[in-house]
Amino acid sequence: MKPTLEFLLFTCGDSNDISTWSNVPYLFAKTLEKKGHKVNRVDISPNKYLNRLFNTLSYTIFKRILKLQACPEFHRTWLHRFIIYRRIKKATKQYPNSHINLFLSYAFYNKYSNKPSVLWCDWTDRIVIQRLGRTPKFYEIASLQHEDNVMKQADKVYTMFPVCKEQMQALYNRDIIHLKRNVVNTIYSGEFNINQCISERFLSKKIVFVGVNRYLNAAKELIHAFRQLKKEDKKLELHIIGMTADELSVCDDNIFCHGYLRKNIKAQRDKYYHILHNCKVFVNPARQWGGYSSSIEALYYGCPIIVAPYHDFVKEFGKEISFGYYLENDNLASHIANVLYSNKEEYYQLCMSAHSRVADYTWDNYIEEFIKSLKKEGVILG
Repeated sequence: MKPTLEFLLFTCGDSNDISTWSNVPYLFAKTLEKKGHKVNRVDISPNKYLNRLFNTLSYTIFKRILKLQACPEFHRTWLHRFIIYRRIKKATKQYPNSHINLFLSYAFYNKYSNKPSVLWCDWTDRIVIQRLGRTPKFYEIASLQHEDNVMKQADKVYTMFPVCKEQMQALYNRDIIHLKRNVVNTIYSGEFNINQCISERFLSKKIVFVGVNRYLNAAKELIHAFRQLKKEDKKLELHIIGMTADELSVCDDNIFCHGYLRKNIKAQRDKYYHILHNCKVFVNPARQWGGYSSSIEALYYGCPIIVAPYHDFVKEFGKEISFGYYLENDNLASHIANVLYSNKEEYYQLCMSAHSRVADYTWDNYIEEFIKSLKKEGVILG
């Protein structure tokens, strides 16, 4: 029988809650438990009352009064760090038998424990600021210095994306681990037959977009392309998940804005998967961050996708894809039309290519690779 590991798991949000951070902490913890490991869960999210008070005051002063584009946030303050380190210290005493301190974050490590601190996340704050093409604000400097120290002190650091591995290794001058694969964050528990789904998709006239308000410009670009296509095909429908009609200022009959659908609420979860399983093409034209998680979930269920060739996606899937199109210049409407009006054989190949490319991106497989890596890196024995 395989030895059971005991993880002290720190997550920004409740890892028992499906809706926390795109389902990642929930699925990570549940799969560790499924594999026979013990998980002691600790929430290291900001104090909700202090967070609300600080951020409301900050927004009022910096954005509404001073008319600045950005403002300080509570999660970057010394007070937040003080509170969380007290929480970490308490958890360390509460769970003395844990083998590994696992943080699904780059914001903290366990300085109170002699057990390894392993960090697993996507990007550090410093990387995000660089990718936005700006320099840090004065109120971000202390937080970034703290993050730099965390990256230095952690025993092992994992990243979800190959491009982040390269950037972070250069920035922090240390080894960053990428498992050469990713994982689909799906919590769909119903029956799924790929061939039946493709047959139903082929007859669909539905286009789907998934993204919250930060993808506003991408959604508007898609709406513009949709209106062009609808002139020729009145039966087309555009379904937008993550934003409301008010946010997008649209009132078109065939554009359906569903708002943010919470997967921890069954009715909303069912609605999300009903839309995803019944659309003909998934589209997100955002140029920098293209909704990676929702994109590969669409692929998993055999849906062709149209996305911009942003670095993380190209690094993983290549400069050419067989399961949809990369958006170049102003050809969004034509790419959508290519998928919508492809013949049955062409569409079947697109769908099967989509599914097969990420079919093994399951949480079971990912956690197996993660445990193997921990052994290879000497974090655990056996």
